[in-house]
Amino acid sequence: MDQILDIIGLFPVDQIKTLACLLTSYPFALIVKRLPSANAKHILNIILGVAYCSFCLGQWSWIHSFASSLVVYGLLMVLPKRFAHLVVFGFCMLYLSISHIYRMMNDYMGWTLDYTGPQMILTLKLTSFAWNLYDGSRPQDQLSGDQKKRSIKKLPSLLEYFGFVYFFPTFLAGPTIEITDYLNFTSGAMFNDERLKGKAPASGFPAFKTFIRAIICFVFVFISGDYAPYYLATDAFRSYTGIFEKIVRVHIHVALSRFKYYFGWYMGEGSAILSGIGFNGFDDKGDAKWDRITNVYPLRVEFASNIREVSTYWNIGTSDWLKRYIYLRLTPPGAKPTFFATFAVYSTSAIWHGFYPGYYVFFIMSTFLTEVAKDMRRKLRPYFVKTIETPTGPQEKGTVLKPLYDIVGLMCTEWFLSFFGTSFLLLSIESTLQIWETFYYLPPIILLLSFFILRYIVPTPRSGSKSKSQ
Repeated sequence: MDQILDIIGLFPVDQIKTLACLLTSYPFALIVKRLPSANAKHILNIILGVAYCSFCLGQWSWIHSFASSLVVYGLLMVLPKRFAHLVVFGFCMLYLSISHIYRMMNDYMGWTLDYTGPQMILTLKLTSFAWNLYDGSRPQDQLSGDQKKRSIKKLPSLLEYFGFVYFFPTFLAGPTIEITDYLNFTSGAMFNDERLKGKAPASGFPAFKTFIRAIICFVFVFISGDYAPYYLATDAFRSYTGIFEKIVRVHIHVALSRFKYYFGWYMGEGSAILSGIGFNGFDDKGDAKWDRITNVYPLRVEFASNIREVSTYWNIGTSDWLKRYIYLRLTPPGAKPTFFATFAVYSTSAIWHGFYPGYYVFFIMSTFLTEVAKDMRRKLRPYFVKTIETPTGPQEKGTVLKPLYDIVGLMCTEWFLSFFGTSFLLLSIESTLQIWETFYYLPPIILLLSFFILRYIVPTPRSGSKSKSQ
């Protein structure tokens, strides 16, 4: 018993409460899956979402999610559809921004859990909902296939809407869900397949596998306690004489810090799968897929060979939101992606996270890292991958040096992200500059020089030697 109490004592009370809610979501997920009507599911979601919020974050913390959601619903009722989604986007970001500022004023540099966490997830849900309603009012020939699939023609009822807002498996820690997925799940339309006959497929085993992944990640959460990121800004770290040891330590500290996110997302995803909403059709073998709301692929993140892969497999729900409702809305169909669109994505992401200076350092440097990766793919990769014409069409074939290109890309991507990730974790400019000074400011200098050289000096290979984009 003493050992159990010692383990519990490693975590703050608010985190223990959140863990308890994440665990109890599993039996409740079984219940919501078996409820006979959509309205019963909405009611249970609302009750549990409010209860979780009150238990974990404070008795009246749910007022924020309720009030902001009600204002959004009212705006969409009374404003013209041609610009209501923009007003909603502005309101949600403003509400979240004020919440972040209030938190900074009352708990500066603190890590206490409060309502801003669920509010961040809710901001994604409410803004995507407004965009989906806007797309539903547009001519079909102006929509992409993805926009058609996610668009809705009319406002749902308040019961449906708040069931979506408080969907309990993902309310506290995410991942985010879209209104169309939620309504198709609660109505049973998601399971309108002759192989299912209107019933959700068995979800126990896939939910169990996801839960086991969460437990594995939890082991690394324990280990991360001995590798706190703040250590990187101390004199003890600066005293290391070997540059290689410093490089390795930076990566270890930052990489281990990601496992608390892996754990939380897997816990939410597991209970969502158990409820049935994670169902995503069938694969080529006829087996059910359960990746509808998968939010991360840890191994692909940890061994990504470029930042595009990191963005693709890390915090997928937020990345998809940034892509669908920021990046693609600023990039007309057929047009080339611009630096401004990339910068807008990272700026929005920074504001969504809050106003600590470290966030902005990280996302500004990530913008340049993304642009360098694009230029490397466009200007250097063709020398390592050739396009060969075959009877079935052009195919890519790597040269003997392609593995070297991939290894260098992996090492550079992972370490530069870890290095700049320290500012994201430590939050302050002072700590960031301390770490940069430890490395003589070489990483940001190398990154900015690479951007300039690749963008303005290195020529683009002739089209005949370019590799086909993936």
